Amino acid sequence: MKHWLSLAKRLDAVNKAVAVVARWSVLLMLGLGLWNVVGRYLGVSIGHNLSSNGLIEGQWYLFDLVFLLGLGWTLQRQGHVRVDVLQSRWGPRRKARLELLGTLIFLLPFALGVMAISIEPALQSWSIREASPDPNGLPRYWAKALIPLGFLLLALQGVAEAIRAWAQLKAPLIRHSDQKGSAAETALD
Repeated sequence: MKHWLSLAKRLDAVNKAVAVVARWSVLLMLGLGLWNVVGRYLGVSIGHNLSSNGLIEGQWYLFDLVFLLGLGWTLQRQGHVRVDVLQSRWGPRRKARLELLGTLIFLLPFALGVMAISIEPALQSWSIREASPDPNGLPRYWAKALIPLGFLLLALQGVAEAIRAWAQLKAPLIRHSDQKGSAAETALD
């Protein structure tokens, strides 16, 4: 179990590192949005366009980056929607069991399915160097590559969450077989 929990910690570290990029993208997106609004109105006043389709699309692409690269980290931080009305009444083992089943039955198949379905369009977009149809627009191929990447990160975090839920379910069994409790403590770390 120690090795599995070590893997879960490494997967957590990957999503935590990627979340740093997503966080900085929020600031860039807000700055770009502010410039687009100010540039539009200031540009009208001075008779010169200070915004462009590229800047507007840049704001959209940064939102894509925030959303898709933040999926796994949000799961890690338990920020996704949950049915807390029911879970607040349940014990830790029942919560862990539901977490494990939900991850294995719903989260992982969905994340891996979206990833699998989105790989081909992303590769096709890269092969033709797909660009925006708007004048002065940005390339679209790199933004399309974020879709399989984001859902891969979500699936990897789902694996980490499943490992922790499994360890929590096994911890009482380990505790009974180990008088010192060290294995149980390791399992719950």
